[in-house]
Amino acid sequence: MNKCHFSVVWLCLIFFLVLCLVGCTSTKIITESNISPIYITNVKKFYLLPPSCIENEVDAQQLLIANFNGNTFQMLSYLKADKKGIYLSLFNDFGTGMGNLSYDGIDVHFDSAIFPENLKAEYILADLQFAYYSVDAINETLKTIGMYMEVEKSEGGEVRTIFSNSILPMMNSRTIEVIKRDRACTLIQNILRGYEYFLQEADE
Repeated sequence: MNKCHFSVVWLCLIFFLVLCLVGCTSTKIITESNISPIYITNVKKFYLLPPSCIENEVDAQQLLIANFNGNTFQMLSYLKADKKGIYLSLFNDFGTGMGNLSYDGIDVHFDSAIFPENLKAEYILADLQFAYYSVDAINETLKTIGMYMEVEKSEGGEVRTIFSNSILPMMNSRTIEVIKRDRACTLIQNILRGYEYFLQEADE
């Protein structure tokens, strides 16, 4: 009887360790939280990945230039993205805080007077995940909605492109988003929605 109980305890411990090791490939925690999915197209939904899926960690002050439907703004930002989450702070030229965004895999906190009121923070987070998270983890989710990401690497950088398996009628193309990244700059262009971010590391 004691041997049987001992075996069950060990099996439970092993099962728990396995769950911890595969945490990056599972979006179960994210999909069951209060975090909203984003619509990559009008009907295809993408759920945010856990912070453990990050591939390229960032901890830098940056110049942020964003363009939404022809409206452009520029400001300083501080971006930290690691295995604990994504944290973005925005500042004007005088160093005054203009907004904060944080994500830890469970909750999203967002306050800013800069971005449009109807813009959900999850869309910004998804773009940052497409730029810095593991391509394998991203494709694990994209393949469930008929999409995929391709990567072209070059010396000192890479280009990531998200495609739909079929041509999108509204744009007669399969290209949805393009992310160009090198050592100091990241350009995120959403072809379908018509917006882009440009992030450049600020000089020390």
